Amino acid sequence: MKIKEIIITIVMTLIVSALWVVSYVFDSEKTPTASKGYLVYLKGQTIGMIKDSEELYDLINKEQEAIRYEYNVEDVYPPADFNIVQVNTFADNYASVNEIYNHIAEVDDFTIEGYIVTIKFPEDEKKDNLTINVLDKEVFTEAMNRFVLSFIDEDELQRYLDGERTITDIGSIISSMYFNEVITIKKGYISVHDQIFTDVATLTQYLLFGPNAKMENYTVKAGDDIEKISEDHKMNPQEFVIANPVYRNEKALLTEGDVVNITYINPVITFVYEVDQITKNITKYTTKEVTDSTKNYGYRKVTTPGVDGITLDHSMYQVFNGEASSEVRVITEDRVTIREMVPQVVTIGKRYVSTGKPIVSTGNWAYPTNYPYYKTSPYGWRSGKMHLGQDISGPGEGSPIYAVDNGIVVETGRRSSDGNFVIIQHENNIYTQYAHLLSYSVSVGQAVSRGQQIGRMGHTGLASGTHLHFGVSIGWPFHGSYSFQNPLKYINL
Repeated sequence: MKIKEIIITIVMTLIVSALWVVSYVFDSEKTPTASKGYLVYLKGQTIGMIKDSEELYDLINKEQEAIRYEYNVEDVYPPADFNIVQVNTFADNYASVNEIYNHIAEVDDFTIEGYIVTIKFPEDEKKDNLTINVLDKEVFTEAMNRFVLSFIDEDELQRYLDGERTITDIGSIISSMYFNEVITIKKGYISVHDQIFTDVATLTQYLLFGPNAKMENYTVKAGDDIEKISEDHKMNPQEFVIANPVYRNEKALLTEGDVVNITYINPVITFVYEVDQITKNITKYTTKEVTDSTKNYGYRKVTTPGVDGITLDHSMYQVFNGEASSEVRVITEDRVTIREMVPQVVTIGKRYVSTGKPIVSTGNWAYPTNYPYYKTSPYGWRSGKMHLGQDISGPGEGSPIYAVDNGIVVETGRRSSDGNFVIIQHENNIYTQYAHLLSYSVSVGQAVSRGQQIGRMGHTGLASGTHLHFGVSIGWPFHGSYSFQNPLKYINL
């Protein structure tokens, strides 16, 4: 290549390079710089972009001062379904924080930070999960503690927490306690339009009496006691004590002018504890009647004195929100016999054995079950409903049920509430009822004698475990004129 051509090439290269540099500098000056922004989302939809997220939070706190004052919190937050994302953008179409705030206020609720309690019920109850909102975790913890102390006293709870859970002597102890539901608590944001519990007393009332309870009070008058007030307001004394934990037991004294709670409890959760107990049981002697045809009708003489038996029995039962289960489990292998029972033998001159003649009472009712037995739910009011008998448990499924006195079987059958049942007519228009039977072995019109087996213990009908429901009525139950009585007036159980 000639010298001239080389020089021209070099010059042209320099010119092109210079033009490229100028063009690059020029284009760089014209390219905009990206800026920081915040995209705001509500319910999954974009509602705008703002320059400063902190400015929006400050505005919410300023405008929602009433909420901060009501709940005594430092900050109010956007709705739970609110989201804000930082972006780098070349756009300049920012919305004002006032526009975003007004949009949120129109379509959704503001929130505060608190705790969300979820209660999951057992599957067989077929109930939806329940949510409870509390401002402070300690409020929930203390309300649950008070709920528990409505059903057991503080000493019992402390012994349990100290690990005293095994019974070794006559008495009882709580061997386990739990809630029937799965209860979880987590921190979260709660809408200010939802119910938020801020104090222990209100949350405890909700847990004990339910969400829609109408609280009712009564002012104590002269001559009132817990039993009388409970009877007058269709409660049982135990329910009264649960509703009024200031009174430690059913024998507590009331002061005229005191205001007491007479609202029926309807707990939203179920506190369960198991009682492990050792009891000294007196096995009342049975009576065997022997007929002596040489003696006149009406002759009656004890020819062999009876002796009560004594045993130490280990048993366990569960309590659901203060109400003991109708079933008691006896640990038979732990039974200690201190004295054997000796039956009493009575010689009589004539014994009622056939129908068509007046029913003659023995004057001494037999016990309707084997020993050891435990009285569970008593005769009386339960949450405004009358329990028309005494529940007896202990001997177990299939154990014998006996007629308490001479009589005529007037009714047998099965009802949805009572399950399999037998009703016996006795002297002086007295009737006895035996319900929840596994089966019965007598028929209508049959004469039965005191201590004769009429069926077997079960849990048919509406029964929370194996037990006998024993009822006593003046008049044939559920037929014409009748009136149930407390069985303990007629038999010393």
